[in-house]
Amino acid sequence: MKKIIQIAVLFTFFPAILIGQKLNKITNSEKNETYFVLKNNQSVKHGEYKKFSYDNVLLIKGFYKNGIKDSIWECYDQKGKITLSYDFSNNKVLLFNPSNKIKDKKYSIVNNMNQADTKLSYPPVLLGGDELFLSELLLNFFYPPQALENGISGKVYIVFTVDKFGKTSNYHIDKPLGYGLDEEAIRIIKSVEDFWLPGFINDQPVDVEVVFPINFQLH
Repeated sequence: MKKIIQIAVLFTFFPAILIGQKLNKITNSEKNETYFVLKNNQSVKHGEYKKFSYDNVLLIKGFYKNGIKDSIWECYDQKGKITLSYDFSNNKVLLFNPSNKIKDKKYSIVNNMNQADTKLSYPPVLLGGDELFLSELLLNFFYPPQALENGISGKVYIVFTVDKFGKTSNYHIDKPLGYGLDEEAIRIIKSVEDFWLPGFINDQPVDVEVVFPINFQLH
């Protein structure tokens, strides 16, 4: 009887292995990331995802399921300490300790009948935080030749919406500087558009308008 039970258990597990998705591992050296894609559809991420800084320190670790972020994603600082943990399966913040400055800041809620800025339970946040954005700048930053030739520098304020699903839209510039700086600022911020988490009020995600400054300086 014992042998029969063991055989039954083996037949229970084999079908799960046989129907598993076949994957290919992708290493993108330009973006310092590794991930898996479906073998029969290379455009669909499926499985573990890792994002590294410009000096190859792990910044983000998570999972995709058929092209959609799934389960728990974690972010790390340069010392390997977890700074943020988010459950995509349940749209829930598990760990995030924003600074007092961020906690006290008020944000504009899109489609809110009350036009006054609102204090959020959690603001929209970039997975990987400052480390991710710095890494993108160091890897992909391009100072516009027209601005360089004319000695133009300054701070560009990009305004955009992060919706309740973490998707970004409605990019525009507040007080444009011109000389190609505005376009470059939008290009850089769009390079991390897949890494935003939504803002929350009372555990409910909301559409929030974000103002993100990028400082162009000549040395």
